[in-house]
Amino acid sequence: METITVSGAYGRDYNSAAAAKADWAAGKDFEILTLGYHRYISKAEADGANLKVMIRYKGQTKVVAA
Repeated sequence: METITVSGAYGRDYNSAAAAKADWAAGKDFEILTLGYHRYISKAEADGANLKVMIRYKGQTKVVAA
């Protein structure tokens, strides 16, 4: 299982881990930050590709497992 790091797409940022995880669970788009990727992804796509996802939030200074 590969691990990728994402952040809110289209300029979205989150002040809390709970808010970031809620949008991930709701299927919103996130931008992939991991080197080698240059696209957006949602929970459904990550689940289908068997990826472990870490979400960066609060100006990309904190991280939480999705």
